[in-house]
Amino acid sequence: MLTSLASNLLSAWFAFLLPCYGTWKSLAHRPVSEPELERWAMYWSVLGAFVAFEYVAEWLVSWLPFYWEIKTLFLLFLALPQTQGSTWFYVTFMNPYLTKNEAEIDAGIVQAKENIITFLQNRVQAIWQSVLDSAAQASANGAQDPAAAQNPVNIAKGLLSAFAPSLMGALQGQATAAHQRPVPSPAQSSSSIHSVESSASEE
Repeated sequence: MLTSLASNLLSAWFAFLLPCYGTWKSLAHRPVSEPELERWAMYWSVLGAFVAFEYVAEWLVSWLPFYWEIKTLFLLFLALPQTQGSTWFYVTFMNPYLTKNEAEIDAGIVQAKENIITFLQNRVQAIWQSVLDSAAQASANGAQDPAAAQNPVNIAKGLLSAFAPSLMGALQGQATAAHQRPVPSPAQSSSSIHSVESSASEE
């Protein structure tokens, strides 16, 4: 417990707060330093990938011996300007992998968006149909009661009848747009990244 608390405090300060402040300084001061912005962009890209992995797999690896110590050392390696670990990790692993698989990743993102929109559309349609069926049943049961037209079920039915078609059309339009959006071709690495790679290889 104490180890995890110390790890979280060190990580919060060195891996998040100080880089956040450094990024702000790079953006706020004019003229903007492009190498500094590039360094922070690399850092946040690597950190984002690490945090995503941690969200998915931490429950599986957090019980390993010295997990918190190793995690803290890795975050310090990424964040400290003396080590420039995030730049090294980005140039060595992340940029080559993403460049090679960019088209497949873009296609997967488009497909995932389309599947999510289709799922939400189907669920909304099912809920709407269920509410309409319940409203129709309630109307049939209370057809002889003049006050039944003013009950909450009938009011909800009227609102759904008025607004649900436009909602369905909007969701369907988003799904169609996501399906028809062309997948961009893999982009070439920037010259600045190539320069970083060259300097790293020379060292």
